[in-house]
Amino acid sequence: MKLIVCSRVDPASQNIKNALLSMGDFERKVLGDYEFFVSDSVSIVDVDVRLIYADGIDEKLLRLMEFDEILFASRHSSKDGRKIVTTHCTGNVGRADFGGKPYSLAKPSPLTMKNFSMIVERKLRGTEYEFTLEATHHGPSEIRIPSAFYEIGSTEEEWSDEDVAWIVAESMLEAIDMEGEWKVAVGVGGTHYVPRQTEIELSTVYAFAHNFPKYTFQDLNEEFLEHAFRLSEADVFIIDEKSANSAVKSLVSAVAERLGVEVLKSKHAKKHQLDI
Repeated sequence: MKLIVCSRVDPASQNIKNALLSMGDFERKVLGDYEFFVSDSVSIVDVDVRLIYADGIDEKLLRLMEFDEILFASRHSSKDGRKIVTTHCTGNVGRADFGGKPYSLAKPSPLTMKNFSMIVERKLRGTEYEFTLEATHHGPSEIRIPSAFYEIGSTEEEWSDEDVAWIVAESMLEAIDMEGEWKVAVGVGGTHYVPRQTEIELSTVYAFAHNFPKYTFQDLNEEFLEHAFRLSEADVFIIDEKSANSAVKSLVSAVAERLGVEVLKSKHAKKHQLDI
C-alpha cells in the first residue's frame, strides 16, 4: 500500500488530492485523528500541518494503517515564479531552516521518483509547465519509510491550477504502478534545480535519490555522504563535474572507495541511455 499525504493548509496539496479522489473509488475512513481515503492499492490522508514540518508522521500513521511508501503532495514556492512540477527527497545537510533536523535525511523512494519524472515530463509537453528535479532540502527529515515530495510551483496561481493538478495526480498513480530496472544514484553538484541530474533522470537508466548541490559542499563530510548512500540503497555516485571542486571530488572518491562503488561523471552517466 502506498500512502499519499496531503496538507489541509497547502492549496496545491488539496488541489492534487481532489484530482486523485476524482480518479478512483476511495472509501472515507476516520482512524484516530486522521481522515483517510482508501482504495485497493493507494490511500490518501489529510494532515493539519505544513508537510515540511511533518517529521515522524510515518510512525504516527503506521499505528493506524499499513503502508510501505509515502508520496507527499505539495506546493513549491520560489521567487522566480516559474511554472514547474518537481520531485525531490527531503532532509538537511547543515542548517535546518525549513523543518527537519540538521544533518538528517529522510529515507528516499528513488524508483517511484524516477517513474514519476519520466511520466510527468511527457504529460507536461505542450503546456506552460516544465519538469525538474530538485536537490535534497527542507523537512521532514525524520521519515523512516521511503518517501519523496511531488510539487506544483511556484505561486498561488499554479497551486490552484486544476489542469496541472490532474497531470500530477495521474502521474503519481501511474508511477506507483510502473515497473522498471533502474540503478539508484546519489548526486553531488549542480544548482538547486540540478539540471544535469534532471537530464540523466529523464534519459538514462539512473534513478536519483539524494542530491547534494554546490551550496552544500561546505557542510558535506565522509560520514554524512556514506550515510546518504546507504540510506538510499544506491548503486553509484554521480558527480556534476562542472561544479564539483577538487576537494568534493576527493571526498566522494574516498567514500566510494570505502564502499566499493563507482563514481561517474555526469557526462559518462549520460551514455547509459534508456532502451526505448
